[in-house]
Amino acid sequence: MMDSSFSLLIPYLQQPSIPTLWLADENALNTLQALTALPIEEPKHSSSNRLHIVTNRYDIYQLAQQKNISAEFNDFTLSSLPFIPERIIYRISKEKPLTHYLFNQSAQLLNHSGELIVSGKKQEGIKGYADNLSKIIGCQGKLKKTKNDYFGIFSQFENNAWLDDQQYAQLQQPFAQAPKLYSKPGVFGWNKIDQGTELLLSTLPAILDNHPHTIHNILDLGCGYGWIFTNVEKYFPIEKHAVHITATDNNATAIVCAHENTKQSSHDIIVVADDCASQIQTLYDLILCNPPFHQGFSHDKSLTRKFLTQTKRLLSPTGIAVFVVNDFVKFPIELLNQFTDHHVVTTKQGFTIVALH
Repeated sequence: MMDSSFSLLIPYLQQPSIPTLWLADENALNTLQALTALPIEEPKHSSSNRLHIVTNRYDIYQLAQQKNISAEFNDFTLSSLPFIPERIIYRISKEKPLTHYLFNQSAQLLNHSGELIVSGKKQEGIKGYADNLSKIIGCQGKLKKTKNDYFGIFSQFENNAWLDDQQYAQLQQPFAQAPKLYSKPGVFGWNKIDQGTELLLSTLPAILDNHPHTIHNILDLGCGYGWIFTNVEKYFPIEKHAVHITATDNNATAIVCAHENTKQSSHDIIVVADDCASQIQTLYDLILCNPPFHQGFSHDKSLTRKFLTQTKRLLSPTGIAVFVVNDFVKFPIELLNQFTDHHVVTTKQGFTIVALH
């Protein structure tokens, strides 16, 4: 189902009349699905294709490629655009630092000429963002309300000052304790140690003590900035095994951080950008996962199904998968029943640990 705030942007995205840059985060997937694909024989960077997407989500990048729409997958690095945009389209993000960062970048790209078209909902802070655009950065424009959504066109940027983006473009080390990992705004729980992830790791020794098979390779599915793969050796004696670790995530920001954090380990760790490991073919003896349950602003029940389906595909015949989920997230029983065995290991602090064979 398309986000209603995007319905106001569709006319500007489908066959735009001027060079248009779409800043597409996780909220944008269903809207991209609704856009008409370009003919395969038409070059992506031809003059008639005036839409270019920059996205930090690998699934959105893949879909744009399938639709023959020009796109880049990165952490919203806007230094290699195929044209100078005359219009930028942006539905505000869930994270305030990212929204501020993209407003700052847009103002610099448009540089007094061109227009920024934004949308969002009142409860997401769209009215405050619009005020900051006008008063702090300096520009002309205002929002219009359509039911529960707000839409505005802003232009004539003066670039008086920049919004506080918490140094979004820079890797940071928010953790005092070792290992001092790198993280940044835009990654889930970027400046904290997730309680559910810690519970997963702390229960791992007991789970593996009862698992009779050797662990040769591990998949960190939805790795984020890398807390699991950098800390797993504290709970599982990797040095006693010939272990290889693959870490994968859909988020470009997470991939940037995870790559940097592999340097904290002496073990063989490969970081792969992918949509829920959909392109990975290796089978794994141990899969560790703290699956997301939000797609942008929305609680998306399909994400749990997606992670379970991929886990079933990637788990070796003698392998074991360990998931941690919030207590209110329910596993679809028909997917659990596809595993030889599944059981709840523990429920604690609002989280449930489930082992799957």
